[in-house]
Amino acid sequence: MPSHFSSIGLPVESEEEFVAFAEMAAQRAEVYEVRAGRYLRWASPTGAELWLHLNRVGDFVSLQPHFVGPSSLRVGVTASLNHSDDTELEGSFHGWASPDSENPESGAYPFVFSAPDFRVYADLTTPSVATAQIAAFAHEATVYSSVEAYNENQESKVKFSSQSFVPSGMFSSGGELNKAPQPLAIFTGHIIKSGAEINELSGVAFHWAAVETLGGTYDVVLDPSLLGEVPPVGGVLQGSFWLSGRLTEYERTERPSFFKRLFRS
Repeated sequence: MPSHFSSIGLPVESEEEFVAFAEMAAQRAEVYEVRAGRYLRWASPTGAELWLHLNRVGDFVSLQPHFVGPSSLRVGVTASLNHSDDTELEGSFHGWASPDSENPESGAYPFVFSAPDFRVYADLTTPSVATAQIAAFAHEATVYSSVEAYNENQESKVKFSSQSFVPSGMFSSGGELNKAPQPLAIFTGHIIKSGAEINELSGVAFHWAAVETLGGTYDVVLDPSLLGEVPPVGGVLQGSFWLSGRLTEYERTERPSFFKRLFRS
């Protein structure tokens, strides 16, 4: 069964394999120091990434995959989110895709994305407009050769546009707003770039595609078992996804200097 790790060519089937990949990544990682500990980032030329999370005393606490592709998305970031099962180094952002002008609390739709380097953005101003690179890890996927082929296969009463986005993680199974929104989405979009890569840690292939949908372009990664082929450019990709994102440009809150804090009235 596909996983977030197999979506970037790391088929983790045992605790031993998980540890082995984490150790290989740590040996080649870039370090990001934060107040809660540190992140170790392994970045592959393929775009695949692994983020190891270490606490203040250097103990390993979690590992999150990511993928960097050509996508870029304007996001109105409105809140930082922590769930009960998150470690101190894990977290997500709530935002609006493609906000109107400079109003961060507007846009095409609200959604949530997980951030592998969440604590790096301790100085993030919320609400504010930012630029994000967001990877969509496919749980399920269907591909159509063209927009026409997609439209011809719309058999349900509710027909979705070939560029549509449902922030499924915002809702509970009963359709109510989720009190703990998740970084999940169901979307359909046009494939503008795609390819196949081999993760050098495992020698295993994975597929990727830049998919233009309502609100912006997302980088999709897929375990090849979901589709028998690389998603064709000009085609339509539809599926359900877990969203992982990093902020490439964002507004920082100016923190008062030591002397300003010392002599503040």
